[in-house]
Amino acid sequence: MTKGRLFEILYYLIDVKQTTAQQLADHFEVSIRTIYRDIDRLLIAGIPIITKQGIDGGIALDEHFVFNKDLLNSEEQQQIIASLETLSSLHISQYDALLKRMQTIFQKDKQDWIEVDFSFWQKNEEMNEKFDLLKKAILQHLVITFEYVNAQGDKSDRHVFPLKLFFKGSAWYLQAYDNKRGVYRIYKLSRMQHIVVLEDHFDKSLLINQPHVFEYHEHVERKNVVLQFQKYLGSFVFDAFDFDDIEEKEDCYIVKAQIPDNSWMISLLLSLGGGVEVIEPMDLRETMYQEVLKLMNLYKPDR
Repeated sequence: MTKGRLFEILYYLIDVKQTTAQQLADHFEVSIRTIYRDIDRLLIAGIPIITKQGIDGGIALDEHFVFNKDLLNSEEQQQIIASLETLSSLHISQYDALLKRMQTIFQKDKQDWIEVDFSFWQKNEEMNEKFDLLKKAILQHLVITFEYVNAQGDKSDRHVFPLKLFFKGSAWYLQAYDNKRGVYRIYKLSRMQHIVVLEDHFDKSLLINQPHVFEYHEHVERKNVVLQFQKYLGSFVFDAFDFDDIEEKEDCYIVKAQIPDNSWMISLLLSLGGGVEVIEPMDLRETMYQEVLKLMNLYKPDR
């Protein structure tokens, strides 16, 4: 704790220029005697701190003291600040203090150029707890176990080495190494339940050929389709498909694309009701027809 506080005092003095022992003691919640001992340690380390007596006195760095930042040019310094601002915007609180320190060291103003909020409109405490557990496991190289529901709705127990959290589309995912199967896997956080962080450590340096997370594709077959969307579903169409796949007509959108050939996609198309029609292929039209018949039977008034 002492070493950390010494750096904190140094950053504080760079920031405020001049202060008093009492202000430092109040700020760091220690005694004045502790502050004086810390100042002595900084002096021994070669930091030119000046103490002045009197009304205008206090503790300050020598005005000629310059923190050695010449290894980075101005553009590189600004890139570091921008990166830290990005992390801060993700509401990862531990980066706020670091951002402020680096701004002070580099004498750069906060640009406030980005704001990101991954939270739901309804606060999701369960997802926050998952995120915190996984972050701890990843940073400390701890093995985790959990129950997982795959794309087909099947549940199974998993025992993995967690490697990286990433956000894609509109969801959080975990990249992990399944040691039992000897493969890398991607898990959707919303499908992970009963996460337990074990005491067992794993050596990340022994893992080789870790794939880039954005090369991930869920293990499902895909098929070519032609879909016709009503104009009122335009926002969905442009959110879900590439511009090159969309042809705008006077009264509809025609989409020619590849979609996953699974029950989840059928459910998604059904959720759009009469706003979408499957033009091709015929087997998908037949599948949709059979699903509609099931719904009609399910909701018969005389049941």
